[in-house]
Amino acid sequence: MEEILNSKKIEIPPLLMQIASEAACPIYIVGGYIRNSLLGLPKSDIDICGQLLPDELNVSAKVIPVNRRLGTALITDGVESYEYTPFRCESYGDGGEHTPQNVTFGATIEEDARRRDFTAGSVYYNVLSGEFIDPYGGLDDIYNRVLRSADPDFTLSDDGLRLMRLARIAAETGFTIGKETFEAAIRCRDRLKDISPERKRQELDKILTADLKYGIKDAHYRGVELLKELKLWEFIIKEVDDMDGMAQNPLYHKYDCLEHSLMAVRFAPPDVRLAALLHDIGKPVCFKRDGNTYAHPVVGADMVKNILGQNGLKYPNSVLNRVSELVKLHMYDMGGKTRENKLKVFIAEHFDLIPDLVSLIEADGWATGTREVISPHRFTIVYNKLIESGAPIKISDLCISGDDVAAAGFRGKQIATQLYELWHDCVIDPSLNMPDKLKEKIVRRKKKLKE
Repeated sequence: MEEILNSKKIEIPPLLMQIASEAACPIYIVGGYIRNSLLGLPKSDIDICGQLLPDELNVSAKVIPVNRRLGTALITDGVESYEYTPFRCESYGDGGEHTPQNVTFGATIEEDARRRDFTAGSVYYNVLSGEFIDPYGGLDDIYNRVLRSADPDFTLSDDGLRLMRLARIAAETGFTIGKETFEAAIRCRDRLKDISPERKRQELDKILTADLKYGIKDAHYRGVELLKELKLWEFIIKEVDDMDGMAQNPLYHKYDCLEHSLMAVRFAPPDVRLAALLHDIGKPVCFKRDGNTYAHPVVGADMVKNILGQNGLKYPNSVLNRVSELVKLHMYDMGGKTRENKLKVFIAEHFDLIPDLVSLIEADGWATGTREVISPHRFTIVYNKLIESGAPIKISDLCISGDDVAAAGFRGKQIATQLYELWHDCVIDPSLNMPDKLKEKIVRRKKKLKE
């Protein structure tokens, strides 16, 4: 271990060295920066800590309080900045709420390490001396790529959000989870119910993009699988947990409903993964109600608005509306028998959504485990045809306006109806989108209505 440590250098930026030289107590780096430095992973923020409160450090850089209750502060020269935390002890309530009820300062480095999530993030590096302080064997865990807590029942029961962080960090780093920590996480899983929807949403988003953190292949898939193995879905999105064990027709699906959905997450690009997770969310409800799952896209779309909305994980409306629409449309033209003219109009109506819809449909296909996915998708072919033909994608792309329709004698809602019908015709035949042709059509339509 000493040879490995000696061969690895923890890079110290100039401002941090200055802070450590001036401070009235030793300054330590702690957390992911050390882990990533030792493993050669990309590094970002540097978290620092020490024995004293921020205003006792007496450093020349500016000290900006962040959370006085937790003692955190930002130390900056206007260019570089570091979050500083004094050594502390914490205690939580009976539930698993993320915020500690009591905080006391003046802790030893060993006591400070005990409050931290995992041993791999509980290694301290003295900025001036270059010495590692490792109260709970975190260096061995880093090199063995194991994620564990020094006291897993204490750590995971205190703060329920650590359960999702456990799955997320394991996925992002490729670490295995220690047996005792894994078992403790299952025992403490109900602590997650005390965590706010916003916190759960933030962790879920990170899990769904875990492969982007350090470039580990399929890390996002491992993350959602770990949520299943740790039995956490019940406390994140219960409707996802309801899919577990729901059998599907083996002619079309190799996996049960939940595993199929997690596989769809695996194959989907980052922006589509939330929709991939939820695309079949309506199946258990439909099967219980109807004895089949034919209506699951529409039912699922309505469920998504509740799951992701203000009664659920509180996603922005732009996200929940987009995901709901993708879920609603993911089975459209599944058999490829829709007439091309009708398909042109469908694609124009959902033009901005089509690339993501195709990605979802393809991920859904790969996730069946039973069939090949044909590429390019029919939607993509027609989508490109619309672009190449110069078809009006929006009604505002027509060569006439509502004023022209009103000039022909239409009033009120009739104007919008006529514009839509003209747009519909021009999507199918873009050559009609010329001012004279459209004005002639609208005059003929008015004349016909009078007759």
